[in-house]
Amino acid sequence: MACQETFLTLHGLKIQLLLAGSGEPLLYLHGVGGEVEWLPFFAQLSRACTLYVPAHPGFRKSEGLEKIDTIEDLVFHYTDLMDHLGLTQPYVVGLSLGGWLAAELATRYSHRIRKLVLIDAVGLRVPGAPIADIFAATPEETRQLLFHDPQSELARRLVPDVPSPQLLENTLRAREATARVGWNPLLCNPKLRERLYRITVPTLVIWGESDRLVPAAHGRAYQEGIAGAKLVVLEHCGHMPPLEKPEETARVVTQFLRA
Repeated sequence: MACQETFLTLHGLKIQLLLAGSGEPLLYLHGVGGEVEWLPFFAQLSRACTLYVPAHPGFRKSEGLEKIDTIEDLVFHYTDLMDHLGLTQPYVVGLSLGGWLAAELATRYSHRIRKLVLIDAVGLRVPGAPIADIFAATPEETRQLLFHDPQSELARRLVPDVPSPQLLENTLRAREATARVGWNPLLCNPKLRERLYRITVPTLVIWGESDRLVPAAHGRAYQEGIAGAKLVVLEHCGHMPPLEKPEETARVVTQFLRA
């Protein structure tokens, strides 16, 4: 399935968007790594729906970093973007930071979402299970946090010891943008857990069993806090199932969306 990269203007800001597929709309909210490029996972999803993959403000080629200070700012940004794109009730899938954003969006606007998928989402404060500090991690430590096999070709390609200039620029932009919403407290909203009851749409929580960045207790907390939510744990997978297990993750997602 061919992918189209386009740019739209939202309140005077340029926003990068990947678009592919046909059928029901699916809005994908990316993670800390800013995975706004054509991935095998996206190719799989685009066979089942019309896929929208925007870059958050300040990530990749999107402008607007100076407009974002809190996760609430991103929620407002995405309600405006959904209006702009004419997405009245899309599926919403979020990874990591994007999962947190998706959950915050759903606590406020469940009626605007058809189904919700949270993949290794940050966002919660779970006593006894803190999120690791990825901001201070070396490349080797980052691979340990993110991947089931930190020595794999995939892990070393995505998080090399010596990044290319382009990868370094993307990484620095992503970390700066993430820090604006998730520096203190670290990658969470302490009030979110008690608000999960407000999510009233069918919800699937996907977790990599080897996620060392966000402990599995966070996945269980999302499942327990959202009425009727289902939890699927992927074996031999770390924090980024769409990259480490693209076919399996896409299959689990599409089966849930079609049910």
